[in-house]
Amino acid sequence: MTRRMQFAIIRDERSYSACTRSFHSMHNTRQDISPQRILIIRLSSIGDVVRTLPALSSLRREFPHAHIAWVAEDKSIGILEGHPHLDEIICFERKTIARSLKNPLHVHEGLSRLARFLAGIRRGRFDLVFDFHGILKSGLVALWSGAPTRVGFGRGFVKESSHIFANRKVRPSDAALPRVERNLELIRPFVSPENLTDKAVLGLSGKHRETAAAFVKQRFGASHPLIGIHPGTSRTIKKWPTRSFAALCDMLADSLSAKLLLTWGPGEHDKVMQIHSLSKALPEIGPQTQSLLELAALLEQCDLVVTVDSGPMHIASAIGTPVVAIFGPTDIRVNAPYWQPYKVVSSSMDCSPCDENCDHTQCMEAVTPERVFEAVQELVTDARNRFRAHITKGISGGGVRS
Repeated sequence: MTRRMQFAIIRDERSYSACTRSFHSMHNTRQDISPQRILIIRLSSIGDVVRTLPALSSLRREFPHAHIAWVAEDKSIGILEGHPHLDEIICFERKTIARSLKNPLHVHEGLSRLARFLAGIRRGRFDLVFDFHGILKSGLVALWSGAPTRVGFGRGFVKESSHIFANRKVRPSDAALPRVERNLELIRPFVSPENLTDKAVLGLSGKHRETAAAFVKQRFGASHPLIGIHPGTSRTIKKWPTRSFAALCDMLADSLSAKLLLTWGPGEHDKVMQIHSLSKALPEIGPQTQSLLELAALLEQCDLVVTVDSGPMHIASAIGTPVVAIFGPTDIRVNAPYWQPYKVVSSSMDCSPCDENCDHTQCMEAVTPERVFEAVQELVTDARNRFRAHITKGISGGGVRS
């Protein structure tokens, strides 16, 4: 991979004032170093990897000639493919290794995979490591790298006491910072203010975009606004009821004359099939995408995306597509879409956000399809530039895609 690979600069530059807050750490002065080899550690999840991308771009601007590598788990690594600011991607096959180690017949295979991974980390001879993840696994990877400078979050901002593996500790100015801003605070002592950026970049290629555009043209032609619906998420407590998605599809089709596209990832096909069968609008079921970047290209084709708190929510937001996000147990301040335009709909229950594995999903069930539809209408109005060719004619049944 080279830094000249085709990529998408996926939203307009926004003044970066939020992350110029005072930085609190053991070393509160600017760190004047010239690293040759930098390692970024953010193992998962997809949305968290997306929200670390601005930090990567900031580091590349500050250190244009440094070798920058990123270690991530195989489930999340696809979002980094073809990234113009990365020189190396290191895959940590966590699930494969764990599965092998649990099976007496495959213990040797698991140990071999782990040894190869660790050898690759040590071989990198990194001199500067940033641990954005802040868990035991990521801390151990940072320590094993042998890097003389290991930067991580301080006590109270990490899990599993992983702060002990960092020799440069950063304490964010606010525990409820959006993740993008918190990640930028971690690198602030090493990056000059003019090189800090909260822009996100993805390695979308022309082929990704051409494939997505061809699918949309074949299925939907050139008329009506296209609204993507992505119902999947990694945790049960963040799921919105299938019947609610189906009811929303009917409202969008009836009132906005919108065309509807159900997007999905691994393990989510049954969910979109159920929504399709319950909805009178019969929303189109999207193709089985082969990568996260193929999914990103599909979401980019949409005029608006409705989703729950998930990796695809952050991808859609980063790619510049307006998002309506449905929230329940997770903290909106920390986890809402970062890039405008977006609307968040939540139940505002007293127990939310709890971020716990509850035995119920009342906070999600309390969000009605009517409220989500209202948010879509508001966002359509707010994003009139994007919908300019659709609004008037789309509501009356006509329209031309821009």
